[in-house]
Amino acid sequence: MLDVELAFRFLKKRAGLLLRGTALAALVGIALATMALVITLALMAGYRQAIAGALQQGNAHLVGFAPLGLERDDVAEVSRSIAAIDGVTRAKAVTYVAGLAEVKGDPGRPLPVVLKAVAAPPGFTGIDAWSPAPPISGSIGAGLAGHLGVGVGDRVTVQLPPAPGSWVLPSVSLEVVDVFSLSFSEFDNRWIIVPLDAVLEAAPSLSIAGIEVELADPLAVKSARSALEAAQPDLMFTDWREMNRSLFAALRWQTLSLFVVLTLVVAVASFQVSSALIVLAIDKRRTAGMLQALGATGGRIWRILTIAGITLGGAGVAIGASLGVAVAAFLTVTRTIRFPEHLAKVYLVDHVSFIVMPLHLAAVVGVCSALVVLASAWPAVQSARRDPAASLRAV
Repeated sequence: MLDVELAFRFLKKRAGLLLRGTALAALVGIALATMALVITLALMAGYRQAIAGALQQGNAHLVGFAPLGLERDDVAEVSRSIAAIDGVTRAKAVTYVAGLAEVKGDPGRPLPVVLKAVAAPPGFTGIDAWSPAPPISGSIGAGLAGHLGVGVGDRVTVQLPPAPGSWVLPSVSLEVVDVFSLSFSEFDNRWIIVPLDAVLEAAPSLSIAGIEVELADPLAVKSARSALEAAQPDLMFTDWREMNRSLFAALRWQTLSLFVVLTLVVAVASFQVSSALIVLAIDKRRTAGMLQALGATGGRIWRILTIAGITLGGAGVAIGASLGVAVAAFLTVTRTIRFPEHLAKVYLVDHVSFIVMPLHLAAVVGVCSALVVLASAWPAVQSARRDPAASLRAV
């Protein structure tokens, strides 16, 4: 406790202008670097969560693909078998069809779209059930609706791939009954959700691609996948994380790279703590000499100066971490990070929240504190080795 009290006295009592200036620079530098690190990691965590959330909404948690396609007569039995597995909340047939949608007012320049044909409407569409009466109902992404110039109640004509050996392009006419927005560029700008039976009737050459499976816990895909593979060995199951493995791997490496780069910034800022301690040691060298003359060992002088440096740098880390959390919350509430359409296609989402993960915050505080300790130790060692007599003669 005596060492701590002396360290505080060293920092506060009759500090010169140079010492106050270097101490303030160290405090502000550490705080800004720590804040930048917290905000950057919160941005990357929010970006990753935004993509994961959109993928979980738009895609099923698992999909069991049939290599040769499923027969319509077998779909009901396979779906019932999968739905009976613990943790499965929904199992429905699905197929995916690439097509060309006519643009309203400019039919000569169709847009490429993906028809996701499902037996039952997904929850994000806001449709309870498909209408059995013609025309075919469809739920269209908000971005695609804007490009096609259509809204609820309008018609959209989509040309489908030709049957094998044929040059005739089958087409389906859809009535837009819903416009969905998942804040995910790929879904909002390309997808049309349509009833499976209607698409199979319009294009008899198509087959059912597989079974979509939704779980009560989207993160329990590993355990659920084992049970599904045991129940349906003829299907090839994949989950939303595996389908986007390269994307999430890239995000992890990007987060790690930013953490390393910004940690170097914190390391540079921690040199300000070393500078402040050097100035402190020079400013208080006579006081240190008097303590040594009264019996204080070099180790005690080292501890006093190290505690002073840790106190100064630790205050900067605490202020920076607190400001980082506050700024991240403010940026999330105000939805500051929003991308226009041309950038949303690149970043895949139209806005990003700042999410401070406890593990990230602990890592930031731990690494920054370690750098502060290292920056404080060296000047303290040099000061503790100084001859007490020389310190007392200093003016």
